Amino acid sequence: MKKNIKKLSLILLPLTGFFACSPPRSIVDSGKVVTKNQIRFGNNYSVNVSTSPIQETIKGVEEFSQMGNKDSFEFNQGLEHLNAAALAYSLDPIGYKTDLYLRYGLGHNIDVGYRYSGKSHLVDARYQFLGSNSTYQYSEHKGINGSVGVQYGWQNYGFNDRKFDQLKRIFDMSMSRKDISVPLIFSKDFGAEEKFGAISMGLIYTHSFVKYNINPVNVYLKDNEGVQRAMEPLNVKKHYGAYGATMNLKAGYKFIYFNVGLAAYYQKYGTFPLLGGNNVTLKGWTFVPSYGLQFNLYPRKKNTSYRNM
Repeated sequence: MKKNIKKLSLILLPLTGFFACSPPRSIVDSGKVVTKNQIRFGNNYSVNVSTSPIQETIKGVEEFSQMGNKDSFEFNQGLEHLNAAALAYSLDPIGYKTDLYLRYGLGHNIDVGYRYSGKSHLVDARYQFLGSNSTYQYSEHKGINGSVGVQYGWQNYGFNDRKFDQLKRIFDMSMSRKDISVPLIFSKDFGAEEKFGAISMGLIYTHSFVKYNINPVNVYLKDNEGVQRAMEPLNVKKHYGAYGATMNLKAGYKFIYFNVGLAAYYQKYGTFPLLGGNNVTLKGWTFVPSYGLQFNLYPRKKNTSYRNM
């Protein structure tokens, strides 16, 4: 048992580095959009825990532990499992990440934002359809707020770090993805206009478009006559949807707030081709606990007017 756990850690630990390039999935916003001309910024720390890559990794543990420093590899079921594990981690890796974000109140009930995490980028816009879009300076509103948004994210990544040398010797793999998300968030104020914070809950749908390339290096497949032949590369485009729910709590006073949240997603990634001609069907849950700090910069009173709903 201990031996198997050690083998599992050998493949899990290096692959967690992929998360530095995965899309931001934690939700840090409430149902109240940023007021016109207001600026909000902050940082967020999150952990991505997904079930699909763990399942595929367990199947490839034995093969990974026996790779050593071979110069060439004969394709077998073990390498096929490693191919599936690498693909699953690329789609939804396990690990820890840091996000930086900035939001600006573009107009009454509308704000826009940008979020950066490693090599991934996200831009979005939100519209508030319920509640007040004022600040504690002008309103005593303490009710429910609701907003809907559209997010667009993109990134490119691959086995570029030295800790991936063993896998890169087999799968020279790269992937790019684009994600479109629609979050629907409701929140309850703590104090007038979130003066002391808010509690938020919501739903989110994400549709992802991925493209991945695998160029096997020194991997051979024996034909029926026992002759080794080089394996053909894979170039694949796929898309899939994910459904999620989120809960977030922020507490503070006026200018600075502490955020803590949890998001959960279920996705059927679909059926993906592997080296050797077989396919793998991937699906599973993803859990994203997060925490961070948020800062507000309010506009001057004489330059801004507000409308309450």
